[in-house]
Amino acid sequence: MTDSNLYKFNDIYDKTYLDLLKYVIIKCHNVNDTNDIVQETYLELWNIINKKEINNSNIKSYLLGIANNKIKKHYTLMQKLKTISLFEKNDKNMELIDLLEDKIDIENLSIQKDNWTTIWHYIKSKKNQDIPKIFYLYYKLELSIKEIAEELKKSESYIKNLIYRTLKELREKFEDGGLKNE
Repeated sequence: MTDSNLYKFNDIYDKTYLDLLKYVIIKCHNVNDTNDIVQETYLELWNIINKKEINNSNIKSYLLGIANNKIKKHYTLMQKLKTISLFEKNDKNMELIDLLEDKIDIENLSIQKDNWTTIWHYIKSKKNQDIPKIFYLYYKLELSIKEIAEELKKSESYIKNLIYRTLKELREKFEDGGLKNE
């Protein structure tokens, strides 16, 4: 590792991060996978920079190509994992589902002053994964509704509808800074 490689990597990272993040969010089936794929993409870039000289002229396209391969690889692996049954028994005659830890403590779930994390996790868990994509692109990356519609190849009315319906749902669910009793 040399200082010039670190400088080059940091320069590329600073110039490409938002574009790469936007690309991965749009291409992923589930936004929960975004951080891993972005990290894996930059890790591969780092390894390449340390092995050979790369041309900066098309670096963004090159990086998006790496990300595209990471996305394909990720979802191929996920598809293989889905074929494992949680009800198969192991060598001790226990079902795999009984071995999984339940890390959610529903009784202690409350929203404090800074409730963004809870709301974001709620949004990411939505079955329609367009919702977290749209929220991230709109509220975090500050893309316009028109830009989001073009990127996701959806109508502007669809984008607006998801934003307004989800905002209404969030108000109802998280009123008064806590989870609404159901």
